[in-house]
Amino acid sequence: MRTIGHNPAVAGAIPDVASGWSWEVAQLADGLLDIERQAAPFDDGCIASITVDRACLHQVRALAGWTVVLLPATESGAVYVDGRRLLAGDALLLPAGSNLELLTHAVSRIYLVAFPGVGTGARTRLRRPRWYSRADGRASCLPDDLREWLEDSNSSALQARLHQWLQSITSDPCRADAEGPALSRRRMAVERVRRFIHEHLAESMTLAELCQHAHLQARSLEYGFRDLVGLSPFKYIKMLRLAEVRRRLQASNPAERSVSELALDCGFCHLSQFAADYKRVFLESPSATRRAAGHSGLTRVARYDALSVAIEAR
Repeated sequence: MRTIGHNPAVAGAIPDVASGWSWEVAQLADGLLDIERQAAPFDDGCIASITVDRACLHQVRALAGWTVVLLPATESGAVYVDGRRLLAGDALLLPAGSNLELLTHAVSRIYLVAFPGVGTGARTRLRRPRWYSRADGRASCLPDDLREWLEDSNSSALQARLHQWLQSITSDPCRADAEGPALSRRRMAVERVRRFIHEHLAESMTLAELCQHAHLQARSLEYGFRDLVGLSPFKYIKMLRLAEVRRRLQASNPAERSVSELALDCGFCHLSQFAADYKRVFLESPSATRRAAGHSGLTRVARYDALSVAIEAR
């Protein structure tokens, strides 16, 4: 699990603001995860892009006082939100204090626009993420504009277009919260099972239990998971558990919990198999992860430096 954050209060960004957004990434495929981050200031906020080179689970949060808009790049691989595919030309608006989970397949690039507050109409107040599809005509040209801003943030014409677009979605008083494409029965079932898995990650789960929560036969559940997540249900569980152990190894004090205790806490029963799976996925042993965290400093390993994203784009 890696966390990418942006802190506008750091020198070179906006003063007197504590934080804007956070982005956690847990890989769902074997191998060394590569994350590319870019960002550039935009008025009192920022425009950023996050690119991953393999299947991942993302947790994005708009922190207090900040609004975040997410859009997939035109060249991005599949991006799913609550079982719905977010296509190039679609956009999601996260009001302050809300969060969102994304599933990405293969190489994926997602743009982010973060800005203080939100100018909603007087008759409505945003509570949950809003979905804008290509049919709305509100996001279709924006990915190109965002890429251009990250490459050269000096165009007044481009800045005006981005301002106009942001105003069009944040001042829409008639838009209902949490709208999005309809879900198929199988996708709804997979989402129910994923929620159950996340809530009971450290507990033992059987295929019969998962099928009961899905109201599906085992074969249909398997097909649904592979379609949406790219993994079988139990491979998904294993990857989530491994990511949670890694997160705890990077953040915990070795004197508090041993590697074995952390593995058991996260639902692993066979420690030798856990160690082999961990090394296959992350290309290092659990103890090596802990040593690296200790040598590098806990915050550097568990969380990217908040302004490093913006600095890299300069």
